Amino acid sequence: MLSVQPKVSIILLNYNGADDTLECLQSLFSVSYRHFNIIVVDNKSTDDSVLKIQRFLLNNGFSCSAKDDTYVSGALAIQLIQSEHNGGYGCGNNIGITSALADDADYVLILNNDTIVTSDFLEPLVVCCESDASVGIASCKILLHDQPDRIWFFGGKFHPITGAVEHFFFHELDRGQTMKERVSFISGCLWLIPSKTFAKVGLLNAEYFMYVEDLEFCQRVLNNGFRLDVSDKSKIYHKVGGSNGHWSLFSVYWMSRNKMRFLWDTLPPLKRLCPMTYQALFMSIKWLYKRRIDLFYAHVKGIFHFLRF
Repeated sequence: MLSVQPKVSIILLNYNGADDTLECLQSLFSVSYRHFNIIVVDNKSTDDSVLKIQRFLLNNGFSCSAKDDTYVSGALAIQLIQSEHNGGYGCGNNIGITSALADDADYVLILNNDTIVTSDFLEPLVVCCESDASVGIASCKILLHDQPDRIWFFGGKFHPITGAVEHFFFHELDRGQTMKERVSFISGCLWLIPSKTFAKVGLLNAEYFMYVEDLEFCQRVLNNGFRLDVSDKSKIYHKVGGSNGHWSLFSVYWMSRNKMRFLWDTLPPLKRLCPMTYQALFMSIKWLYKRRIDLFYAHVKGIFHFLRF
């Protein structure tokens, strides 16, 4: 237990996903950790998301300060920021991060809006960082929302030979597994980040728009002397694919384009050829084998646009 609770700012990024955002907010209302605020960034939704969120907060006893669009109920403050454009995952979260750091947050928690948290999920993550100054990002056990006894993420690893990212214990039954390998990747689904990490590493790379920006940020954190850690004492539930659908044309295009960019930008010239070739050929064969010609074309389009730009 912490004798003094550092201030945590929780960032939820919303784009046409108010229903998920409201369910996530509802779960956050029950969190036992007390010293936190919430920043909801609407990424220029094209539906009535903002109106739904505003009505939800007012209907749940929050009063609004028109000055900065902050809703307050007791000790909990929720700031609703409306982005002027949809700049993607990195850009939207950077808006929230900048606001949190300006408000002197000790920690920033980036959380997917399509998640449900447990009441005791936050304190173990803060303890993880408070007890080890080398931790640059902390995360938790992330279970599947529709199969709550199965693991979606519990630590991960980047493989530079193939360019692939591995989720440890992926889809395994949760049997209380413990981490045995060094973590070199943490999904951006949940990151608890000390403010000092941003001071040294910078913000997220908004040029990636969507996908792989979490891998790129983790790499920068590691390159700056921090380490990644995952707590086995904290868990949440994730509606996988809730934002854009699992393996949609959108996700395949951006994943292929950005994976190539990441490999090109971060690996030495002589170490790029193998993983870039593997990623290009393996994913092509995968979609053709599955007879998903639409996803094959999205994959090729992503690679072409990387090569072109």
